[in-house]
Amino acid sequence: MSFIEHVTNQSNEIRRVAIYCRVSTDEQAREGVSLDEQKERLLAYCKAMGWSEETLTFIDDGYSAKSLERPQLTKLIHQVKQGSISRIMVTKLDRMSRRLLDLLNMIDLFQQYDVSFVSISESFDTNTPSGRLTLQVLGAVAEFERERIRERVFENMLHAAHSGKWLTQSPYGYDLVDKVLTINEQEAGVVREVFTWYVDEGLGYFAIAKRLNEQGIPSKQKKEWSIRSVKLLLSNPAYKGTLVWNRVDSSKKKRKEKDDDHWVTVDHAIPPIVSQDQWHRAERKMNAVSIAPRAKSSPHLLGGLLRCGNCGSGMSIGYAGSVNKKYRVYRCSANKNKGTCTSKQYRADHVEAMFKEGIAQLFHQSVYDIKLIAQQTVRADMNAQHEKKLQSAKIRYKRKVEAYTAGLIDLEDLSEEKLRLDKVMNEATEEVLEDIEQARLKELEEHLNHRLQSIIDAIEHVPVEKAKALVANVVEAVILHGENEIEIKLRTL
Repeated sequence: MSFIEHVTNQSNEIRRVAIYCRVSTDEQAREGVSLDEQKERLLAYCKAMGWSEETLTFIDDGYSAKSLERPQLTKLIHQVKQGSISRIMVTKLDRMSRRLLDLLNMIDLFQQYDVSFVSISESFDTNTPSGRLTLQVLGAVAEFERERIRERVFENMLHAAHSGKWLTQSPYGYDLVDKVLTINEQEAGVVREVFTWYVDEGLGYFAIAKRLNEQGIPSKQKKEWSIRSVKLLLSNPAYKGTLVWNRVDSSKKKRKEKDDDHWVTVDHAIPPIVSQDQWHRAERKMNAVSIAPRAKSSPHLLGGLLRCGNCGSGMSIGYAGSVNKKYRVYRCSANKNKGTCTSKQYRADHVEAMFKEGIAQLFHQSVYDIKLIAQQTVRADMNAQHEKKLQSAKIRYKRKVEAYTAGLIDLEDLSEEKLRLDKVMNEATEEVLEDIEQARLKELEEHLNHRLQSIIDAIEHVPVEKAKALVANVVEAVILHGENEIEIKLRTL
């Protein structure tokens, strides 16, 4: 909201004194600063000063001073611009705003419309030079003190997070006991099923929510499951044992996720419900490009997966042959809809047979070949993850140094943060990376073999719609290069 405008008209109405009162719920409970008390003090002050003008009262009940988006304040500003206000009174500066910049912007507006601003607790009037100076000095001091309080609160919560204490309400699958998460076995079983449905069976968010609701399983808030709640569950790092705090900026009206270098991340701080591998497989699937809903429901095995090797466009299903002897074909969409590709149509049965044979060949590859495919990806992923973790650790340590310099924390807290930084740096040694890489490669190989065998079995024995969901879990794209050549691209597992 902008408060700096030029006066466009002057009103001939009688100008009145405006009394502005505000309290937030937590302030009233903590300090007993009631609205009635504010109003009585302001009216008594008017009488004592001999101000006989008619008073108008503007009251914002339950609104924070952090934001100017308050209904009665908006109404008051409107009346100022209408020229019907001569003086605005508050009991304290922070009734109007806790931010110096907002306060000064409003004072500028009031001066443009010849409106004085009076705070009775600080005993000043902006009609006088001394009052304006006092306002700015008090505002600056108040803002400095609030910043110090905010830093102290942040450091305390940071320490609590590093100690493994949970700072908000417990997620589904856990109970909160003395600020520590403990597994709720009944809910944890549901969490494991959700991950299995999503990662292994290929169900989407909607299908999972529908299944949970059909089984009569309520959410943590005793409500029905939705696409959003399922997605939040699958993306919550708590289920792999990782505590993440300071992820979202809640200071503004619209919550916004912060950059990850501001997050407080503590691994192995919570009892895990699913394995690290299961959680990361779900994460990779959520970040991957998904098949269109219409293609998922298509009764054709490669619908939504098959692409033209000539131009890269998707290939859709169609029919060819005589009226009495039709057969399915895959045809390049660019050829069919635009005529821009010279690719021809291919019999669907032949293409799907090639695909099945290609999957079988992948399954029978040697362990050595699988290592060559996965090794580069695993090492790059490990290096990227460690670099991200190292940068976050350095930023946290820098903040601790600043907090120690400012006298907000003691040397022990700073030393603990330095030890954590050293630990992260030591994790980057070549020997450690090599051991982790070999362990992950072995795990990937076993997982890949299991998944491919499941697909081969499913293609032959389950309905096409269900087989497609399993295929889409492992296969990113199938590219048809000609009558007898097919390329199968696997997802990163």
